[in-house]
Amino acid sequence: MWIFAILIGLFYAGLLYIFNKNQHYSKPLTILLFTLRFIVVSLLVIVFFNPYIKTKEKTIEPSTIIIAQDNSTSLILTKDSSFYKNQYPLLLDSLVQNLSKNHTVDKYLFGNATKEFDNIDYQDYYTDINDVLKNIKKNYYKKNVGAVILLSDGICNKSYSPEQDIESYPFPIYTVTLGDTTNYPDFYIKDIHYNKTSPSNSIIPIRLFANANNCHDEVMNIKLLVDNEVIEELEIPVNTNRFSNTIDFNINSGDEGVKQIDIQIDNLKNEITTNNNSKRLFIDIIDRQYKALFYAKSPHPDLGSLRNILGDNFEVEMIFSGEELPDDFNKYDIIFLHQIPYLGMSDYADLENKFKNNKDIAVFHILGEHSDIEAFNKIQSSLEITKGAVNSALDIRPYYNNTFGLFNIDNELVNAINKFPPLSLPHWEFTYKTNHNVILNMNIKDVLTQSPLMSFSTDGSGRKNAFLFGTGIWRWKLYDFHNNNEYINFEELFSKSVKYLLTEKDKELTINYKDEYLNNESIIFTADLKNPSQELTNEPDLRMRIIDKHSKKIYEYDFSKHNKSYRLDINSLPEGIYNFTAEAKYGNATYSETGSFSVVSIGAEAQDLVANSQRMQLLASLTNGKNFTVNEFDQVVESIENDDRITSILREETNYRDLINMKSIFFVILSLVSIEWFLRKMFGTY
Repeated sequence: MWIFAILIGLFYAGLLYIFNKNQHYSKPLTILLFTLRFIVVSLLVIVFFNPYIKTKEKTIEPSTIIIAQDNSTSLILTKDSSFYKNQYPLLLDSLVQNLSKNHTVDKYLFGNATKEFDNIDYQDYYTDINDVLKNIKKNYYKKNVGAVILLSDGICNKSYSPEQDIESYPFPIYTVTLGDTTNYPDFYIKDIHYNKTSPSNSIIPIRLFANANNCHDEVMNIKLLVDNEVIEELEIPVNTNRFSNTIDFNINSGDEGVKQIDIQIDNLKNEITTNNNSKRLFIDIIDRQYKALFYAKSPHPDLGSLRNILGDNFEVEMIFSGEELPDDFNKYDIIFLHQIPYLGMSDYADLENKFKNNKDIAVFHILGEHSDIEAFNKIQSSLEITKGAVNSALDIRPYYNNTFGLFNIDNELVNAINKFPPLSLPHWEFTYKTNHNVILNMNIKDVLTQSPLMSFSTDGSGRKNAFLFGTGIWRWKLYDFHNNNEYINFEELFSKSVKYLLTEKDKELTINYKDEYLNNESIIFTADLKNPSQELTNEPDLRMRIIDKHSKKIYEYDFSKHNKSYRLDINSLPEGIYNFTAEAKYGNATYSETGSFSVVSIGAEAQDLVANSQRMQLLASLTNGKNFTVNEFDQVVESIENDDRITSILREETNYRDLINMKSIFFVILSLVSIEWFLRKMFGTY
């Protein structure tokens, strides 16, 4: 291209100034005009081809210091609470100002989750150090991070311990140990395991984990109260400074209603922290028992994972291939089919007939690589599955469908769902025969598809169906426990799904809410109302009446209206279990909906308030950082400034630009043409 442009330039300039007999210029002027025209024409030809111009830019990137500040309540539950509320924020501001002189400083708060730094209010009820370190590692990949300054008491009560895989962390961590490291004598309730609901006239098991620090030779007095009446008292001698004991209680549930259960440990003399010595529980005693049938090709860990989320108010029957089906399905409220029908199954016609004769039973279908999709297409009428182009099984990860609206899913559950490990499923194509509400879509090798992984539908007969395409949800449960030390996200996803399947069909008024709220979070309800034409409307007023099932106190609220829907935001309610009735009058008709929810207290941050200085020291040493106390902020700055690893770096970036977009080329050509015109004008040619 360059040679071609030069040749065109030479040829055109030669025709005009060398071979043109009409031009009469002096030899020096002819050479000058020839050169100008040659350059202009050559440049125009080059611009016409629009080549890329390679440029290199050098920039200096200053080192980034990342500050991760603990925002959990444990920092203000000790005797130093006044310091952390008043003086500490000023010290932190001073630290940021000193570091900002030579570095870029980014700040984050962490507790329940990681967020941008705003104001420290110590309102987070969990501490998740692992989450903030993972977020920093992900967001600052290949960036010039000098160090991470972690300011925390080192207490972790969510996810797993951060030191488990910290040795491969890419940035040095400078830790500042906050909180109180003094081991004061302390009795405290570490945890309580119990079922939130229980059948009437049964035994309720409660397991208490009671701990004691620096209480050698003391006696732990424990009381169990049911509806403010002492049922049982225990005296447990403490024989070590780090003492832990497990106590099992069994109480009679009695008749239907709500039982208030208090577990109290008597306070020690001069005990600093006493708010972790007692715990109040509310257990809902219900008379209704559901019956569930699990029908599976063979035993599978998925079945146990689902069985455990149903609770004690479900009577569960489980059968496998080769066993005889029950004569009548009417006695069941819900049926779980795990890879049923399966390839080679000969009696699926019997199952099809039983479904035809029992159209009100909800069905939860779980399909996998052993499912017979042709037989499956016959036993239900909501969708049709055909084989895809890929013969092997696929690893499919879930991702939440933001348009789903059958029930509420909070952001924490959405984040957990999007991180769940993959399920195994053959490559299938789906055709909907009825309207489907998709809650999870398929993520195949990081490609977010519109294919359903989990969905709900109501078929032509009125039966509610749930469809889960893939086996291996037991991995979701284990993953949830690995990250949270409990199965809260797994249980919430599937318990809400089962609850939806068991609710009445085709309701005009639908209330969306959570089964459980924390006592420091807003209690939010949303609602949808359909008119006789099945169109959404919020024309009538919607009111809610909430009753505390234990104290019988009544609360009344009005919903606000927004975009043809309703919303109610209650700041807070006391601990307890509540029944509600929502009611709207539309014309001559009255629409109502009932339900129940619970409000529970937060105790995780109060369980153990001794700062874990060993963890903070370990995080620093395993990442080649340093550990400091809250009184050594000046030394933190000095240590970072003297760390030879923390420097600015020179980056050289290669860019490719279109020549036609370079304005300088235009001005060069314009200048050369102007000079040539001026010379020709001066010597009489123009």
